[in-house]
Amino acid sequence: MCGQPADLRGAGSFRAGGRAYPVDGGYRVRGQWTFASGITHATWLYCPCLLMDGAVPQQTPAGTPVVRGMWVPAQMATVEDTWSVVGMCGTGSHNFRLEEVFVPTAQTSSFAEPPQEPGLLYHPRLFGVVVFSATAANALGIARGAIESFLELATCTSSTVSPILLRDRPFVQTRVAEAEAILSAARAYVVVAVGTAWEAVGAGVPDPSRVIAQARLAITHGIHEAVRAVDLVFHAAGTNAIYRTHSLERAFRDIHVAVQHNAAFPAHYESAGKVFLGLRPNDMGW
Repeated sequence: MCGQPADLRGAGSFRAGGRAYPVDGGYRVRGQWTFASGITHATWLYCPCLLMDGAVPQQTPAGTPVVRGMWVPAQMATVEDTWSVVGMCGTGSHNFRLEEVFVPTAQTSSFAEPPQEPGLLYHPRLFGVVVFSATAANALGIARGAIESFLELATCTSSTVSPILLRDRPFVQTRVAEAEAILSAARAYVVVAVGTAWEAVGAGVPDPSRVIAQARLAITHGIHEAVRAVDLVFHAAGTNAIYRTHSLERAFRDIHVAVQHNAAFPAHYESAGKVFLGLRPNDMGW
């Protein structure tokens, strides 16, 4: 569906914002979706929908709604200019909507079905690790950039109340060291835990639940630690950091939007804790 060679620039949402009504050869779809990052550059949109049985959503044997993803050419959607936000403005994560669009069955998919492609990238047990690793990388990268920006600032800037350079102040030296330790430890945890989970699943470990829990926990923890590192250097910079002309100001705004992402939800701590205690979380990807 993407041509030969394939040309797909995807955007979309994991939220089931639509309704899909079965018809001959596919589904009739309508709905509205949020947080479609990169949608202005996308060629295809991923649109999770509740499968409908008349006016009532279909249900699984467990009593939960049946969700199926619809892949729709981007030109069939109406993009709503909603991304007026405090940080991460460049992602362009606008809302979009579809009005009575036909989607062939071949352009649909479900996470409840076996993957169509081989390889660890598509392994269902690694779903949450693969999807959220990039979110952690983004947050850790923001924090690394903030620290580097602060180091440059501290070597040539004082303050309005003291001519002493920031770098020569014990308080600042301490905060830089704390931020560096926090960020480096968080990054190491992510790299080791994600790598271990990848290797375990690839080796066919019968039950990789604990290593997957470690990877998911490292991702969520890493995002929150990135916020802590940025906050340390932002406040150590004083009023120097509040101006939009300085990159620390942007890092502060961006990291506090990044931590609002699903990958950083506190619920992931709970789910990891359940695994360590011998329980099985109910949310997807565990």
